[in-house]
Amino acid sequence: MLSKSTSINSPLDPRYRRVQFLKALLWIIIVVAPLLAVVNYIREQHSLMVALELGLLAIAAGLFLWLEKQPKAVLVISWLVTLLISSVVAVYIVVSQGQSYSLYWLAVIPPVAYALLGGRWGLLLSAAFLLGVFSFISVTEATWSDAPFTIDSLLNIIIATTALIILLRYIEQTRSDAFHFLHQHSERLKSIAVTDPLTGLFNRVQLDHDLNHSLVKARQSDSGFSIMLIDIDHFKRVNDTYGHQVGDIVLVELAQILRTRIRSTDVAGRWGGEEFLVLVPNSTSQQCVKHAEIMREAIAHFSFHDGIRITASFGVASFRNGDDSESLIARVDKALYQAKAEGRNRTVSA
Repeated sequence: MLSKSTSINSPLDPRYRRVQFLKALLWIIIVVAPLLAVVNYIREQHSLMVALELGLLAIAAGLFLWLEKQPKAVLVISWLVTLLISSVVAVYIVVSQGQSYSLYWLAVIPPVAYALLGGRWGLLLSAAFLLGVFSFISVTEATWSDAPFTIDSLLNIIIATTALIILLRYIEQTRSDAFHFLHQHSERLKSIAVTDPLTGLFNRVQLDHDLNHSLVKARQSDSGFSIMLIDIDHFKRVNDTYGHQVGDIVLVELAQILRTRIRSTDVAGRWGGEEFLVLVPNSTSQQCVKHAEIMREAIAHFSFHDGIRITASFGVASFRNGDDSESLIARVDKALYQAKAEGRNRTVSA
């Protein structure tokens, strides 16, 4: 069910594509109907068809204005437009008795019906319409004259083919636009699902995924990796003294420090609360400690919001044969606990 806040003018609304197609179709009718009226008046002298086509022009203009003012009436207008086009084509075939390749206009009905009414109703209406037309032809064709290829036939083919190409092109374009929008929306939802909303770093879900991926890769090759677990020292004091909003700002600023200090191959994320985890591929324990020290000093020397000064403790652990995620996390957590026990604002490797 759609949210009440979802607008029909939003691509999130399933009616959006139908509205856009219907507007384009009505514009095509507004342009093509007078052209056909001129052709019928000059070339074939079909006064009934001229009147019908001018009437079609007026009705199409009225439906377009209705759709502009009340887009939620799109389903009713879709049915009206489909039945209107089908009726005009049927009348034209009957009046012309198949002359000037008028049957060529039958090709326009199925794509219009499918685009406006959907698969089931589009199929039913197209089948009923074509069955009715062919049944009528089978009964009356004996009284029809031969239909030679004339300049009027050529004009019919050109106009009908042009209209059909425009319709099919627009249908394909709306399908492509819908696919592109869904792809972008899917990527956005995926990003939201793996991103910590406060800091913009990866969240615990993505960190777990990347950690397991790194473990599989390390077991299959000789490329090891290390992780560092970071905890802000006495962060509760920041919240108690300055409030949780300021505490959130401090977390965001610390995340930015991590983001600017890690390598392009590293993965940083918020582990939970005031804890952060960094995956460091292709690094030994000593290399990771050196890297951690650079970040620890950067945090200690940084002036946070309102001049607040904080420090952080770092635990470091490297992959060992037989490690799984639990054993590796337990080791780095133990190293972090030791850093806290030794006075904080330091890096300890396990």
